[in-house]
Amino acid sequence: MNVILLTHEREVDRPTNTGALALKAYPQWCRRIIWSRVHPDEALLLSLQQADAAVLYPAVTEEALSGEASGDSINFESQSSGPYLRELPETLVIIDATWQEARKMIRQSPYLKQANKFSLPEADTSQFKLRRNQVEGGLCTLECIIRLCSLKGLCQEAEYLAQLFVAMNEGHSGKTG
Repeated sequence: MNVILLTHEREVDRPTNTGALALKAYPQWCRRIIWSRVHPDEALLLSLQQADAAVLYPAVTEEALSGEASGDSINFESQSSGPYLRELPETLVIIDATWQEARKMIRQSPYLKQANKFSLPEADTSQFKLRRNQVEGGLCTLECIIRLCSLKGLCQEAEYLAQLFVAMNEGHSGKTG
């Protein structure tokens, strides 16, 4: 599994950035690329052209299809044109940003709209409580990575990341040892 965190520049230094925990814990399969509207990363563009690569993206819901989705829902569906993959791809790009920034990144990046998509199976409600204005049904970056590890059978990695998440979410530093 390869995880690419496509990170908004403002997200990098936020103390509430959960993706940083996965980057530090598992640099062998998790890396960060800073998003640029005008200069997209060439390696990222090449990766997204591969059949075994996708962008983690919300599933299309009946509400979204009928136009009944509320303003606080994820609702990226109208911005997507790439196909959804049924199987977990080898390379997965996760948009690492606030929900508002993520919508902007999708809107301003045609390559993200056109890329293959992968959606996580429905999950419990997010436990992330360090930011306001969370969207209904949305998970933070680290919660997504924990779910991906579980899907991939990386149970020890999922458990370790879950411990880091709980420590951060409870206001601790997230450092171990």
